[in-house]
Amino acid sequence: MDYRKELAQGQSKTLTTAIVNEVANSQKKMDELMQCFVDGPLRITQCAAWSMSDIAKKHPKLLFKYYPLLIDLLNQPNKHNAINRNILRAFQFVEIPEEHEGNVLDISFKLLNSSSEPVAVKAFSMTVIYNLTKKYPEIKQELKASIEALIPNGSAGIKSRGGKILKAIQ
Repeated sequence: MDYRKELAQGQSKTLTTAIVNEVANSQKKMDELMQCFVDGPLRITQCAAWSMSDIAKKHPKLLFKYYPLLIDLLNQPNKHNAINRNILRAFQFVEIPEEHEGNVLDISFKLLNSSSEPVAVKAFSMTVIYNLTKKYPEIKQELKASIEALIPNGSAGIKSRGGKILKAIQ
């Protein structure tokens, strides 16, 4: 499959499923998809990101070699919020490798506490951090404080996800 050509036609669940199934057992195919994600243009990146996050859920080992790249992308300023949203969506489904936990945790807290990030980025950040509290319970209080600060003026999505995570950490 020519991912760039297919993704240029737009997003669909059918295409995403086809890509996930094709990539499932091939690091080479994953490399081709990630090249689309990185090289863009933005519309191709967004479409590739949906497939990437579904692959993270179903075949997390294929994402392993891309952690440094994905973390670098999260740290880049002035990018489309779809990049952060889809990387964090992927990260919520995987066990973050130990050597990347600190960076992912720092970035996730930064995005969660940012006044300019959209709801989905904040919600996925909460989940990524919550998943890390299972290994590092000492960060629960910081997560709790961040969520409690967001909830009073938060959207329905922030209140819902935040409430579920607060209940889970108590």
